[in-house]
Amino acid sequence: MVITRDDLHVHFSFSPFREPLVVIESGDQVIVETRDASNGQIRPGASEKIDREKLLPVTGPVAVADASPGDCVSIRIDRIRLSQKAYSWLRPGLGILPVETTTSVYVAELDVGEKVKLPGGAALSLRPMIGIVGVSPTEEISTRYPGPHGGNLDSVDLTAGNVLWLPVYVPGGNISFGDVHAAMGEGEVCGTGAEIEAEITATVNLHHHMQLDGPVITTPEKTAFLSSAASIGDAIQTSLERAVRSLMQKNGLSEQDASITASLAGNARICQLVNGKATASFELPREVFTW
Repeated sequence: MVITRDDLHVHFSFSPFREPLVVIESGDQVIVETRDASNGQIRPGASEKIDREKLLPVTGPVAVADASPGDCVSIRIDRIRLSQKAYSWLRPGLGILPVETTTSVYVAELDVGEKVKLPGGAALSLRPMIGIVGVSPTEEISTRYPGPHGGNLDSVDLTAGNVLWLPVYVPGGNISFGDVHAAMGEGEVCGTGAEIEAEITATVNLHHHMQLDGPVITTPEKTAFLSSAASIGDAIQTSLERAVRSLMQKNGLSEQDASITASLAGNARICQLVNGKATASFELPREVFTW
């Protein structure tokens, strides 16, 4: 099943009122085409005014049969297939560095699908990842923002082979995808990665009566708890608190022992600093915690 990036399949907010494009069964695989973060608007030499309401498009939603509030979905990223050109840009007000110039666009051409060329001639190994994956919340939220529903998390761990777990807030869950990067540094400090059109292949599973309080990413090596807040410090603290609670509940540890375990074995990491709210993850290695 392929969901194309046609206009009728693209939207700019996560909304409980948006009807799903398709309904799949738990365990089904979907293929979703995504647009780049600028929606094709930001290109070298483009002179038309950018429509900010049409930035950060996502494709979907995809509903899961029998999904209900109080359940959760797991989304295994099977493959990310990239187009051949990525775009990065600077503009005043975007990112955490002061930029005084007008918008500057850099075209990053992929070298036989293996490297992305950087300014100055260096080449970086591709690190494909999905910037935005989310379910429909109970109130409409712009695709710009991250939150418990997922959204614009910009975690480098949203890559092939890993699994994103999200709570279900509305019947069907209603999952949408977008904002793929060919590569991105943690923090996305200047506001963009190597923004690119892509094709995502994912397998979605439904888990009844498994309540989550926010996004979780599982990999072969770790479990990461993601949280978003007005400041990066608050986002890290909330992620840590979620990890400590999980250690207490699943491993049977006291709060003191769970906190010591997190401090000795866990890692606090920055996902992004530029999406209106900052996103952080606190990760626990599989040696001490299995989701």
